[in-house]
Amino acid sequence: MIKQETINEIINACRIEEVVGDFVRLHKRGVNYIGLCPFHNEKTPSFTVSPTRGICKCFGCGVAGDSIGFIMKHEHYSYVEALRYLAKKYNIEIQETEQTAENIQKLGERDALLSLTAFASEYFSHLLFHSDEGKSIGLSYFKERGFIEDTIQKFQLGYALKQRDNFLNHALKKGFTLENLEKSGLIIATQKENGIARFDRFSERIIFPIHNFSGKVIGFGGRILSNVDKKSAKYINSPESPIYHKSDVLYGIFQAKNAIRKADKCYLVEGYTDVLSLYQAGIENVIASSGTSLTEGQIKQINKLTNNITVLYDGDSAGIEAAIRAVGMLLKEDLNIRIIILPETEDPDSFARKNDLQQIRQYFSEQEKDFIQFKIDILLKDKSNDPIKKAEFVNQIAADIASIPDIIKVTLFVKQCSDLLDIPETVLLRRVNKIRLETYKENKIEPKKNIGETQVVQPLPIQIDQKELSALQIEEVEKKLLFLLVNYGEKTINTQNKDEKDEPIFMRVDQFIFNNLDNDGLQFETFTYQKFLDIYAEIAEKDTVEIKDAFYLYPDEDIKNLYINLVDIKPTPSPLWESDKVRSFITTIDNSKNKLYEEIIRTLQMLRLVTLRNMKTKKNQQLKTCKNEQETKALLSSITEITKIITQIEKQLGVDYR
Repeated sequence: MIKQETINEIINACRIEEVVGDFVRLHKRGVNYIGLCPFHNEKTPSFTVSPTRGICKCFGCGVAGDSIGFIMKHEHYSYVEALRYLAKKYNIEIQETEQTAENIQKLGERDALLSLTAFASEYFSHLLFHSDEGKSIGLSYFKERGFIEDTIQKFQLGYALKQRDNFLNHALKKGFTLENLEKSGLIIATQKENGIARFDRFSERIIFPIHNFSGKVIGFGGRILSNVDKKSAKYINSPESPIYHKSDVLYGIFQAKNAIRKADKCYLVEGYTDVLSLYQAGIENVIASSGTSLTEGQIKQINKLTNNITVLYDGDSAGIEAAIRAVGMLLKEDLNIRIIILPETEDPDSFARKNDLQQIRQYFSEQEKDFIQFKIDILLKDKSNDPIKKAEFVNQIAADIASIPDIIKVTLFVKQCSDLLDIPETVLLRRVNKIRLETYKENKIEPKKNIGETQVVQPLPIQIDQKELSALQIEEVEKKLLFLLVNYGEKTINTQNKDEKDEPIFMRVDQFIFNNLDNDGLQFETFTYQKFLDIYAEIAEKDTVEIKDAFYLYPDEDIKNLYINLVDIKPTPSPLWESDKVRSFITTIDNSKNKLYEEIIRTLQMLRLVTLRNMKTKKNQQLKTCKNEQETKALLSSITEITKIITQIEKQLGVDYR
């Protein structure tokens, strides 16, 4: 268990903009920060981070949280795992006992697998530096390739021994289970005549640990060095597991993310050693797709850090084909793409080892091209002037342009392509628009607007059940009152009517709300909202100053999350608000105590109204089942009185809310 004092220290050290900024590209906007939401796909930023309130909130999908909640949601961590992550980030020491076999058994599946992969990574690294086989085979290989110890340590490179059950036996002794060893993919189980045979997936190979965005080891890549078994694959990777999804992983992203963010650009290569050599040479903003075709999940990882990506693949035909495929995927995600093709005999690994940092940067600067120029260069390599081939090629480029979501970029690329290929811009534009329309029909999705055209999309009819609407009304009114309580509870208002001439009576908003609810005997119908009210009252009785901190630390996740969702992150004010004239002319509940008082009274009246309506409905239902005249008269009298009050409140509100 982590002591409460340590938890408080972690919470006090966290700066929400720093925590979120490790995963989301944030831009300053007024007092807040804004970026693309990491929890749903969006093109326009709606994810807002408020340093003053210490929370983040997406106005698109509704996800909200503090620093701990964000890490739990983004990294799928438990509460304790999130605390450990933040403690490490802010150099806060947490005293932890060594994991015993009993403790390992108690871990949840994800935590247990992450614990296992971390253990395996440390073990493989130990073997590389301290076993005779590791030093003579693995370490000597890395040194022959020119990798210095600092690079080896930074990427936690390792070695797996030739003995096929070495890791299996070692892990079992440390208390890890066969079930989790198999789930992680570190162990392979095969059915034999005399039972199940189990052996290490990685043996007699150098090991490349694969880290997720936050630095946890989630899988491994292994390269064979021996030529004894020619049937063995040169590279093998961890299989899919509950913690490792290859299509969402980029090798080196943890080590490169700060450099990518700083440069606002990343280089994309194919292999492990490509990353290592370029990183060691000084190009630290480099990541690899690990030999697979680029996926949407991998692109999403890149998009957290930058919009600018340079594809850097081998100079042979396979490398060019891979670059073409990558370009197609990246264009659909609206990234700014450049391509560098190396000399035919080179790959990024060999090129980085043969050149110093200045030479590498100079070559990159001279050879970097946008995707239009890259494809046209490929066309020009074919010396023939075959019009059919040229038409096919132009259609390929048109298809690439058509996949770009940003209409302005489409327009500019169409013009560039028209100039370079000497094709009328209108002809190319028609082709692009035709492809966009065909894509819409095939995928049955909302079409992008054609350039120079306007399309009207008819809204779908929405049917609302009246019973659901009625239930929603009271829930919304209750939520509105909680919103006022959370965001303005500590403010003071004058609770005296304007007509009264006595001294003004000032009261805290939360006290005023609770007094009104108690006087009328009002209870919320929504269970969670009533529970929240009770907890707020309990906290406020003990300490009216630390209400926010008490909710951030509250053990009930539902209540804590409700509080965070109720907190209002103010949008950045318009520059017009800097004008004294405008500021004095426009008054809101944020800058006027009178407006705030009126809004609270209005909301309380709405709560009374919907409560009374519900009471009237219930009494009308009871009236239908009355069995004697006396009971009927009493109910009718009660309904009449309730109706009078309802009419009064509706008149005061000035709106018929029925």
